[in-house]
Amino acid sequence: MTDAAPHPLASWFAEFLAFLLHGIAECGGRRQIAGPLTIRLQRRFNKMARRFAALLAHLAAFGADAPLRAYHRKQPLAAAAPQNPPEDSPKPAVRRHALPLPQAVRVPNRRAWLVGLSPNVNCAAGRLQDKMNDPEMVALLAASPRLVALLRPLCRMLGVEFAPGILPPPPPRAPRKPRPRRWRVPRRGDLLFLLRMGKPIPGT
Repeated sequence: MTDAAPHPLASWFAEFLAFLLHGIAECGGRRQIAGPLTIRLQRRFNKMARRFAALLAHLAAFGADAPLRAYHRKQPLAAAAPQNPPEDSPKPAVRRHALPLPQAVRVPNRRAWLVGLSPNVNCAAGRLQDKMNDPEMVALLAASPRLVALLRPLCRMLGVEFAPGILPPPPPRAPRKPRPRRWRVPRRGDLLFLLRMGKPIPGT
């Protein structure tokens, strides 16, 4: 039994991410992006391509996202520890979880931080913007909130906007309280004018 052919958009997205990674690698060769950050972006984009293909396959089969799973954490069983352990017994070693270098690098959160580093990156941003305005892509995004959540960090990196009506409206801001106006220190000439006119000096 042969596997089903991937969705055309999934193939396009994989080629698009490969083109974007090529532009990022050029920036790394010119030392515009650190090497560990390039490796982390490559891992993130590869995972993003797999999730994108899986979401499109589920949408083609069922027409909606899968329901969220309810995760329940299992409580660890309390082990019966000896009351008075012998002094000669070796102490348990402290286990430290050290992150590898590419995972320890923080990805910038600034909007459109990739734009302007390379002509290929700018071209990739334009290609993604054209695809986000495509009617087929707009329909898929309207039917899949998970697809929107998946593409949102990538669009933020490249400064790409979603079609109107895809993202939920921002929450209303609370009205700002008017700031009390501070007393302005008058100039020396103003003070002399007030003294000559017989008016009280502010703040006294």
